[in-house]
Amino acid sequence: MADPTNSTSFIGLPDQINLLGTEASLITIITIMVVIVAGFVIAHGVRLVTTRYMGTKLPLDARKNMGRAIYYGIVVIALLSALGVSGLDLSGLFLAGGFAGIVIGFATQSLFSNLISGIFLHLDKPMKVGDPVMITGKLPDVAGVLVEVTALSSRFRMFDGTYVRLPNSDVFLSEIRNFSGAAARRVEFTIGVAYTEDTANVINVIKNNLAQTPLVLAEPAPEIYLNNLGDSSVNINVWCWVPFSVWFDMKKQLVEQVKRELDAKGIEIPFPQRVLHLPASGKKRSKGGHATLDRGTSMGPNIEELTDSD
Repeated sequence: MADPTNSTSFIGLPDQINLLGTEASLITIITIMVVIVAGFVIAHGVRLVTTRYMGTKLPLDARKNMGRAIYYGIVVIALLSALGVSGLDLSGLFLAGGFAGIVIGFATQSLFSNLISGIFLHLDKPMKVGDPVMITGKLPDVAGVLVEVTALSSRFRMFDGTYVRLPNSDVFLSEIRNFSGAAARRVEFTIGVAYTEDTANVINVIKNNLAQTPLVLAEPAPEIYLNNLGDSSVNINVWCWVPFSVWFDMKKQLVEQVKRELDAKGIEIPFPQRVLHLPASGKKRSKGGHATLDRGTSMGPNIEELTDSD
């Protein structure tokens, strides 16, 4: 509330005005008003320049969020500058504001973390809308297509058609595997053949089949090699490169195609099996550990190998 004193200025206004218990001159009041108005004008101009010219490479939402942050930051600085010019004793107000700031800071910590992480995701550009990605590390694995990155969260369409929303801070701190970063992607699968087969011939059959497939790239060349010796089969790894846009379709096609080719060449693809060595019929398991198998006994997949100790 203004409390004019006896002295007046040259324009008929009081020289001193009481503001919250502090005497402030007319010049001081005018300076405060000029600082506040100038702060709003500068904030508006900087936000306009940032959103229209400096942030053109960012998505629209990111430009708006950055513009708002800059605008309110400059306004706060202008208000603090005006309070400094006024000379008011605001120690009590600052003390109360400090406690309130601590409470608000703890309450909005995750909010600001997500906001800043969203801005960094736009600047770093590890993925863009429409990219198929896998988020691993900090979060449980999430695989899907990026739909949008908002101020606080990122939305993904999973490969099963459902949607998931993840906080930007968790996404930014996680490992992001982007499947659209290159023009080609490698198809990998393993096929097992019988131990009686000639592995060199099998590899040659698979290599010729891939060479006749138009969408399998000649460079990098396909890699077919013996990976390991399994319980029931010799396992051969097949690696080949295809255009990224047809990776899913080619993954399904190549497995079926190679299987048909091996069948046509008479190459055996065994199923899991167990070899049982049975003793002569009619014997019973004796106390000494001799083994036999009675008639009518069912042999399931979990029967252990029996050997005759005679």
